[in-house]
Amino acid sequence: MTRLLGLIKKEFIHFYRDPVAMGLILYFFTACIILCGYCFLFDAEHLKTVIYDMNRSVTSRDLVQKFLSTEYFDLDLYATSTEGVKKRLDSGKARVGLIIPPEFTRNLAEGRPAPLQFITDGSDANQAGQGVGFAARIIGALNQEIILERLRNQGIVISRLPGVDSRIRTLYNQKMKSVYYVVIFHIVIAGLIGGLILSSTALVREKERGTIDQILVTPTHSWELLLAKTVAPLTIGLIATVFSFITVFWFNVPCRGNPLTFFAFMGFFLIGTTGIGILIGCICQNMLQAILLSVATVFPNLFLGGVMTPLENMPPALQKVAQIFPMTHFMIAANGIFQKGNGFSILWPEALKLVGMGIGLLMLGCFIAWRQWRQ
Repeated sequence: MTRLLGLIKKEFIHFYRDPVAMGLILYFFTACIILCGYCFLFDAEHLKTVIYDMNRSVTSRDLVQKFLSTEYFDLDLYATSTEGVKKRLDSGKARVGLIIPPEFTRNLAEGRPAPLQFITDGSDANQAGQGVGFAARIIGALNQEIILERLRNQGIVISRLPGVDSRIRTLYNQKMKSVYYVVIFHIVIAGLIGGLILSSTALVREKERGTIDQILVTPTHSWELLLAKTVAPLTIGLIATVFSFITVFWFNVPCRGNPLTFFAFMGFFLIGTTGIGILIGCICQNMLQAILLSVATVFPNLFLGGVMTPLENMPPALQKVAQIFPMTHFMIAANGIFQKGNGFSILWPEALKLVGMGIGLLMLGCFIAWRQWRQ
């Protein structure tokens, strides 16, 4: 036991004496999450809007004001021609355009359909789709006002149009703030990157410095060395997760579940990433290779793990492939703990999958490393 504790202490000393590795881990678990919380957002707000109002009436100005009074559209420019609208959209200085034809008010007054044109820059499909939705909502509300006003003019006074009364209820994140999800999935990504880099570089460091042979000729058993290489990344990753909660408080992300449950799932997840890191360490011969291969491993997890794209949007074959990635199950658990308040009573299937995958990957990595050392 004393020998094992000495090896674990050695791993912590190596990490402490490597300011670059320490800085990277702290960066991924804190500063990177804060930066992405401000910049990496999916909400389409304050879309720059170019307006070409050929009607220039009180009605058209009221319509323009309905757009600009929301947080979704900001005035970029009042254009004087359709070509001017096109130039602003082509240059990227404006994201959407609103064109009101000259007969807009007359058509409304005479009871005829009053067309107008809403143009959006589809090069960014996310912003374009949300912009179209916001515009449709504003115009739909205006149509209801026009119909009610016409009914009142005919002596029919009603407060609401008859029809289906659909009421949308948003659970867990009532304000629909995407920053909550962004912070959560970046903590998950930080755990992935941290586990991969710490475990892979810990193994490769011994190869690169030529100290692995010196350690193997000592009375140290191979399993003791492998256990030390496993315990240190797990412990450092869990300690770094504590610093991630600074970003949770920074952005006021609600944690409705038990934080200890999240730390338990982070531990299960780090077991799997540590196993992958040991496999990377067995393949690579120097630190640069280990870091590059670790980064290359992040992308399949990122895109197939249901982080950037919902699993339901993927082809059925890729949905099945995504189930073999630990990140898929940890993302479900992390989101459930933070935003839904779920515990082990609901998330136990994800816990079993993470533990099973983690033990399998760790045993595979340790077995390959042991075989290499025996040779």
